[in-house]
Amino acid sequence: MSALRDLLAYLVHSLVDDPQRVQLDCVETLEVSIFYVRANRGDVGRILGKQGQTIEDIRRVMEAVAARLGREVIIDMVDQSKRRSGRRRSPASS
Repeated sequence: MSALRDLLAYLVHSLVDDPQRVQLDCVETLEVSIFYVRANRGDVGRILGKQGQTIEDIRRVMEAVAARLGREVIIDMVDQSKRRSGRRRSPASS
């Protein structure tokens, strides 16, 4: 649903320093919208908040709106720090 995506984008973009670098991917089924949020390392901390409180608050708001629309919503933060650089290490010779 576009309304859910727009709301999540608004909430997340209002928290970060660089909204242009935030990426929201969505997978939708008939009843569930799953959002994957990617952001710069520094902005991820702002989205998560202390002890994960900010992301939990975002999830609560999104779940309330989704329930009014007769849907469920899942929001997942994707860790970009585990991206591979393309270079491979050669195996150690024994």
